[in-house]
Amino acid sequence: MLIGEIAEKLKIPPDTLRYYDRIGLLSPQRQNGLRQYSEEDLQKLKAIVKMKQLLFSLEEIKTILTADAQVEKSVEAGRLDLEAAKAMLSLIRTKHQEAEAMAANIREVKGELARLATKVEAALREDKKDE
Repeated sequence: MLIGEIAEKLKIPPDTLRYYDRIGLLSPQRQNGLRQYSEEDLQKLKAIVKMKQLLFSLEEIKTILTADAQVEKSVEAGRLDLEAAKAMLSLIRTKHQEAEAMAANIREVKGELARLATKVEAALREDKKDE
């Protein structure tokens, strides 16, 4: 897939994809000078988008993707890179805790919004009665 197709599919600007390529976050193969995104690239980009939504920094995302690639290569070669695996696991656990805290905050905010909506609805019903 070309950059325009990927950008449209993921609803992100093509300039963002070019930036990711420039910083080495995701560098697709090139054919005749054009970026050609594979299905694997698409899956990585989906993961990047999700991590960005969860407030991972680009550096953290790059670290995770690099560690993931190292672990995958070492497993395929039959010798696990323990340091890469441990680093990745530590970062994953930290981000998991942060995501859990974020989820708790979201639940609290949703509860408060529901309470406020109920209060406003009741006030509107009272106002109609007075008319």
